[in-house]
Amino acid sequence: MSSMLDVIGATIAGSVVLLMIFSALFNIQVISYNTQLQISLSQMSEDLITGRKVGGLDQPGLESILSKVGAGVPSATDPIIEATSNSFKFLGRTNLTSSISTFHFVQESQTSNGFPLYVYQNDMSNPISGPFWMADSLLISYYDVNNSIISSPGSNHDLIRSVEVNLTFFYNTHQPDIDKRFIRHNIVFWKYFKNLYL
Repeated sequence: MSSMLDVIGATIAGSVVLLMIFSALFNIQVISYNTQLQISLSQMSEDLITGRKVGGLDQPGLESILSKVGAGVPSATDPIIEATSNSFKFLGRTNLTSSISTFHFVQESQTSNGFPLYVYQNDMSNPISGPFWMADSLLISYYDVNNSIISSPGSNHDLIRSVEVNLTFFYNTHQPDIDKRFIRHNIVFWKYFKNLYL
């Protein structure tokens, strides 16, 4: 009888040890997967801001696109068309020989996937970049020549000299249960419009 109890006890102890091992392996895999997602999310976010090379084609980042504000636009023309907290539309040239283009950097309506961010050039129905899915609404703040925030940028285009852009991207984590969380990556960058100072 005692040997039977020993066998049952050893089976239970062995089962607990195996369960702990499998649980630890699963947790290691989840942590590894979520870490890889964080790295991918960081890289994607940085590529969006600074640009990337796809095949033999250079895809400009948001900083490069925003550097075009007012480039080659005659002084009699307002280079800024629209300035809101989640949309910025402006005129500029991509290079010295190109014609003046209209760029639109905009967050569109929220969906179940999050807030989509698009970049348009001239054709406002076919984006040149996006959608990039954000966890929170895009936040663009506008500043004047003294780095003071402009409270109503929509009616004060002539005061705008720089912007602060706040973006938060996200990935779903591996765990599909009640404790599910998003991996979030927040980027804040400033862009000074040197063409508006000239």
